[in-house]
Amino acid sequence: MSLPLPIYLLGSSYYLHTRIGGKQVKRSLRTSYQRVAIIRAIALLNGLTMHKKPDLSNLSTYELDLSRGILKADGDEDHARLMQALQAMQAVQQAQPQAPAPIAAQAPADDPTALKLAELLEKFLSLKQVKQATAIAYKNCIDELAKFLKNPPITRITASDITRYQEFLAKKENGVKKGNSIRTIDNKISIIRAIFNFAMKQSYTRNGNPAENRALLTKKQRLSGGYAIFEKEEIEQFFKSEFFKEQEAKDPDYTTAVLFGLFTGCRIGEITSLKKDNFKKSSAGVSYLVIRDSKTQAGIREIPLHPCLIEKVSDFLEKKTDKIFKYVEKEGKGTGNAVGKKFARNLESAKIEREKLVFHSLRKFVNNELMKSGVSLENRCQFIGHEIENVNVSIYTNKINIEALAAAIFPTLEKFRDLIETKKAPWEGLVTDFSELVDPM
Repeated sequence: MSLPLPIYLLGSSYYLHTRIGGKQVKRSLRTSYQRVAIIRAIALLNGLTMHKKPDLSNLSTYELDLSRGILKADGDEDHARLMQALQAMQAVQQAQPQAPAPIAAQAPADDPTALKLAELLEKFLSLKQVKQATAIAYKNCIDELAKFLKNPPITRITASDITRYQEFLAKKENGVKKGNSIRTIDNKISIIRAIFNFAMKQSYTRNGNPAENRALLTKKQRLSGGYAIFEKEEIEQFFKSEFFKEQEAKDPDYTTAVLFGLFTGCRIGEITSLKKDNFKKSSAGVSYLVIRDSKTQAGIREIPLHPCLIEKVSDFLEKKTDKIFKYVEKEGKGTGNAVGKKFARNLESAKIEREKLVFHSLRKFVNNELMKSGVSLENRCQFIGHEIENVNVSIYTNKINIEALAAAIFPTLEKFRDLIETKKAPWEGLVTDFSELVDPM
């Protein structure tokens, strides 16, 4: 710090060093404290400029150290000088510019135009075409998040808020989990991520996506943790169970839907929403389904119907004029909920206890058997309704015609016949009552 007076610190004491009347003046101020040195230097300079011989011995014998709280004086006269010095120090301190007191940072005011979560979802659904079940799933998730965060504007939602929401979903009560698996948590976070991606694209927020990179499962874990694939023995056990045979008479809607699942690999919603005009026949006589509404664009496809399936369901189909199955759409659950529940009972009755086997496992079984039989990826994807992420296939080739697809698929599906039909014993159909063959006596 530079001082306005010609003083400097040498060793442990300040010195006054200047010129007065052409003569050099250098005096020890006998203190190591800067403010005391200033006061003493002023007194010395006053005496020198008034041509008085300065007497440093009488200047001060007191001790003043405010940093350590020390104030000492020797006698009344010295005490008076101490008080003068203290007042002078206070005057110097008050004259120095003071740093302004720090002002607490104010939280930015909310943008009055910022949307709430429910408002953002409404805009999302108005511009995106999604199924009713999807819309309900989105609404349930967004409503839950808004309630948890106490409904802030979307511009106030941060990554840490999403983390707290994940912890809330995974929370255990009395050591028991609330019911949200890691997969379910990831599904909900993917909904939030989609909503905020939309908000960013439409410029409803510039704060980034708080749900970005928040997945708990890796891609490999998601793939390995999905529904299981039926084994051939389980398929045979399922279709030949007493439960399935009883339902053929009691509930043909259920058994017909399951047969469609096995021979077409269709999703349950695609099957239970079928109408009469979905059934077609090619010029070469191949029966096929036209799927016009599906979960994905690739799911909109034509599916050849194997003759075994036609044999099994022809009587059921002949009685229909419009809608094929009796199932009505339930809010948020589509038309296949009833089939899925009965399918689970069928598994239990058939004593098939392996985990993660559901109706969708039929679809996986069909695709797996086609692959093992050497059916090409292009044929499998077109039949099942999967997208092929390959420019050569998706852009530079046409769809396989229904006859060629049938020729590729049917040999594998033919093998399913033995899995669902009970084989007749060699002696069935033979005469068992020999009484008429015996010549009466």
